Amino acid sequence: MKVLLIGDGARENSLAFSIAKSGRYQLYAFSSYVNPGIKENVDKTNGKYFVGDILSKDEVKRVISQVSPDFGVIGPEDPLFNGAADAFREEGIPVVGPSSKASTIEKSKVWMRNLMWKYNIPGRLRYRAFNNLADAAKFVEEYGGSIAIKPSEQVGGKGVKVVADIQAYLSQEKRRAASRSVDEIGRLVKDEVKIIIEEKVDGPEYTLHVLTDGRSFLPLPLAQDYKHAYQDGIGPETGGMGSISGPGYTLPFIDEDEYKATFEIVKQTAEAIKKETGDEYVGFISGQMMLTELWGPTVIEFYSRLGDPEASAIVPRITSDFGEILELAATGKLNKAKLEVDPRPSIVRAIAPLGYPLNRDLAKGKEISLDLPKMKEIGCQAFFGAISLYGGKLITTGSRALELVAIDDTYEGAVKKLDLCTSLVSSNTKLIYRTDIGRTIEEQVEKAEIVRYSYKDRIKRGVLGASMDWSPNGGLW
Repeated sequence: MKVLLIGDGARENSLAFSIAKSGRYQLYAFSSYVNPGIKENVDKTNGKYFVGDILSKDEVKRVISQVSPDFGVIGPEDPLFNGAADAFREEGIPVVGPSSKASTIEKSKVWMRNLMWKYNIPGRLRYRAFNNLADAAKFVEEYGGSIAIKPSEQVGGKGVKVVADIQAYLSQEKRRAASRSVDEIGRLVKDEVKIIIEEKVDGPEYTLHVLTDGRSFLPLPLAQDYKHAYQDGIGPETGGMGSISGPGYTLPFIDEDEYKATFEIVKQTAEAIKKETGDEYVGFISGQMMLTELWGPTVIEFYSRLGDPEASAIVPRITSDFGEILELAATGKLNKAKLEVDPRPSIVRAIAPLGYPLNRDLAKGKEISLDLPKMKEIGCQAFFGAISLYGGKLITTGSRALELVAIDDTYEGAVKKLDLCTSLVSSNTKLIYRTDIGRTIEEQVEKAEIVRYSYKDRIKRGVLGASMDWSPNGGLW
């Protein structure tokens, strides 16, 4: 069978790896540049690699007509927003990926929040949306509670600001500084609605990815993403500098009941999307969650695809035929899928060239080399991200270049493997990466225990999800 994979990053490399490993499929790929990891798996299955504009629906259709695939898999969000999945379905080809209408769950935070409130989905936050930046800035300065200020649409993990009123004597100055950032955030957004302001919550974050064919739902193991660029969670937000997953289906700080409650939230959301748009949701829908005292499992945002780098933490742990599972999802037979998972935990460490994420021009055009055979001996898997194969060399394209993955009996063991494998990567520029990923588990366990005590007490008192009015004018609404 022929499979056409759309995308060019480390997530797509992990998907290509699992499809090729199946032995059942001939892999074709359509990327904006030649990713060496994807190409290796395409060549392994005697497929073909296409390069072009993956954001163009017409270009996607052109490649579909040349390949005539049995089904497709779409990795990134932007092709989904631009109708890549619609292109497959219009050609009568099954595909793993929601329609452009259904993928609005990720594209628009305002649409997502509206949907959760309309269908009474647990884990929802109160919010205000603004298309006038001056009104948003005024709200930030005048409101007396803790808030999160976000761009209203998906802008690659950029632009989130948080104002927490902990020290009253600094409050007004913090608000004035935050109100000035509203204009900066608003400039990232193309839609009419520019800014969404949400009530701030706190707790450990995690992600649940669910694969669905519109009728059956298959939850994957949890993962946690590390967004900030530098050690110990400081610096600008990125697409993700690393991830952890396991042991088993949960994480050390999330219990089975919380996993089940999170799955129910994601499932209800997929069902609500169908009611709202009329489109069956087929593909991945992923809840970016936080365990909070307000709700327990609480929605921060949704993805309409597999997360990156979360995919690199999850996919290598899947021991059953993940290529076949993707086929079953695309063709409406997911109820037949059997998911088997390595119980051991995994850690992903992303490596990026100097300049990422704030100066991507500086991060472009740098050469990277790595000793893949030695990494394999140590026990690491390398997935290629923003690296183009050019003239036989590995050249950076400006974002996260590599994702190194290690699976071990313990997080400590995985960290040791990653430390050894990272030393086998070299470049003609400075490389940035975080060595703290997977090393703060106990802190998160302690934080989760405090939050768990609080939200379970709310359940006993019958006030789960209830919060005080947090606007000086009579509430957020």
